[in-house]
Amino acid sequence: MNSHTNVTDYRISGKTSIKELEYHAIMGEVSYTIRKMTREDVPGTLDVCLDTGLQEGTHCLYTWLEVDKDAVNIAVKDTGEIIGACSAVIHHEDMAFLGMYGVRKAYQGLGIGMKLWNACVEHIGTRNGILNAVPDKTDRYRTKGGFPILETSWASIMNETCNPVNHEVLSDEPPEGIDILPFQESHLPAMFEYDLALMGYEREKALELNCKEQDSRTFVAFNNRCVVGFGTIKMRCDNALGQVGPLYADDPRVAEVILKRLIVSLPKAEGFAMMTVNSNLAAKKLIDRLGCPVLMECPRLYSKARFNVDLDKVFAHFDLNFTPF
Repeated sequence: MNSHTNVTDYRISGKTSIKELEYHAIMGEVSYTIRKMTREDVPGTLDVCLDTGLQEGTHCLYTWLEVDKDAVNIAVKDTGEIIGACSAVIHHEDMAFLGMYGVRKAYQGLGIGMKLWNACVEHIGTRNGILNAVPDKTDRYRTKGGFPILETSWASIMNETCNPVNHEVLSDEPPEGIDILPFQESHLPAMFEYDLALMGYEREKALELNCKEQDSRTFVAFNNRCVVGFGTIKMRCDNALGQVGPLYADDPRVAEVILKRLIVSLPKAEGFAMMTVNSNLAAKKLIDRLGCPVLMECPRLYSKARFNVDLDKVFAHFDLNFTPF
């Protein structure tokens, strides 16, 4: 451990060849550092996301860094290149969410990911940890990672296409008495109230910053002055796909109109992505009508206890790497 807090140095090769990397890792040459991500590190961390196939918005890391400044650990070579990242956002005193676990392909298999993981687990302490597992890593998380509890009543579904989706198949007519409006700051108090009732804990900072991110659009549904749903779409860090999340609504008809308006509001998106819950059949029908294929099914794991909400109101996850729903 060096003189800086939360910083650990390791000796490893700077070569790009896997054989050479493995050899130099054993021989203990050249160093990299495990430390907390700062705002200045965000572009390099997003490069890791691109290299490893992680789906993140262009500016969402800034949002979650404000929610929990110690949430993201990164591996940094002496050259300044960021070669790995893992996140663990503390949501409240009893719960945290882990995700964004990735190491650049040229540096995989060297134990860097495990060091990042251990730093995140240390950060959350004794809180109940929650994560969305990559299918082929589920058993490892359960037996060796400290997340033995498998959600058996539902799973998260990553729906994604590189092609434009046809929003014309969706209705633009909300139910009678419902107004769906572009986000304004004055909407926040009512949105906070809706989100608290749905999630059971306060996420005000995350919601506000999400709605104000660059490259994003948010719509809010009202019945008189009460929020009955809202949703966000944002450009992903690949600058190609528009990713929807969150999308919450009391009524599937409201969710449909919000979804259509979100897609229309981001015309530069060449493709579409949205993470749903397979128990929400209304959300599945929307995805099917858009012709968006399933990319992956992600089991939900917990370290101590299950956490569930009214999933009939969850049409799209807020963020698959940083928050439960």
